Amino acid sequence: MGLGALITITVACVVWSLWIRRLTWSCRWEVAATLNIALQGAAVFLMSPFASETIGQLLHTLTGVWNLEDYIGHDCYVVAASAIVYNALGRLQDDNATQAAFKQYVERPATLCIPLLLATFSMGNGSKIYRSDFFTVPTDFWLSAYWLLLCGMLIYLLGYSARALLVLRQDPRSRRIANIYLVSSASGILACTIRIVTAYVPRLQEIEGGTLVWFFACFCGAGFALTAAHSWRIKTRWFTHAPS
Repeated sequence: MGLGALITITVACVVWSLWIRRLTWSCRWEVAATLNIALQGAAVFLMSPFASETIGQLLHTLTGVWNLEDYIGHDCYVVAASAIVYNALGRLQDDNATQAAFKQYVERPATLCIPLLLATFSMGNGSKIYRSDFFTVPTDFWLSAYWLLLCGMLIYLLGYSARALLVLRQDPRSRRIANIYLVSSASGILACTIRIVTAYVPRLQEIEGGTLVWFFACFCGAGFALTAAHSWRIKTRWFTHAPS
């Protein structure tokens, strides 16, 4: 399967899920899951070669910086992963405990990470060498540090959410959905791990060419989107058939 087809399928899954979950934007306990899907879809689109050749060219004309759309897409990923954690914590703890844990273990490190990402992005090849696929930009010290910061943060956030999901799956009613979310999280962690390794081993980067990172990242996004849509359909079916 080509990269264009992979991205198209992922974005289609995201759009379908957002349509199924369109009423959840006003639902307090569901909005985080929907926000995660929307941001993952935006991230995949902004990282795509199509966005690089259109939005990226426009942003370069305005700012003189290459690949800025990819940086924005990566920020979307950080916020999306934070939303996954918030959604999982909200199903385990009361509101006050969720807010306190989220602020300490998610919001603060993520807020610190984003300006550090901008600094390392600006000082290295990421902002100076154009590629339609950002994964193929040759890494220097600063771009390698950028990938380490970004992927390290995403691994931390996805791992944090996985801990909560492992608790949720102990409930038989939540087990199936939690299992699929766990597989999607594992796929995202795998994509980040591969990217870190290839960033620091240029020879592997030339061989891998971003293919595996794209595959596991898209699998993660599509997995979350389809699972969230299925979960909402189950809930609405229950409400529809619940006795009045």
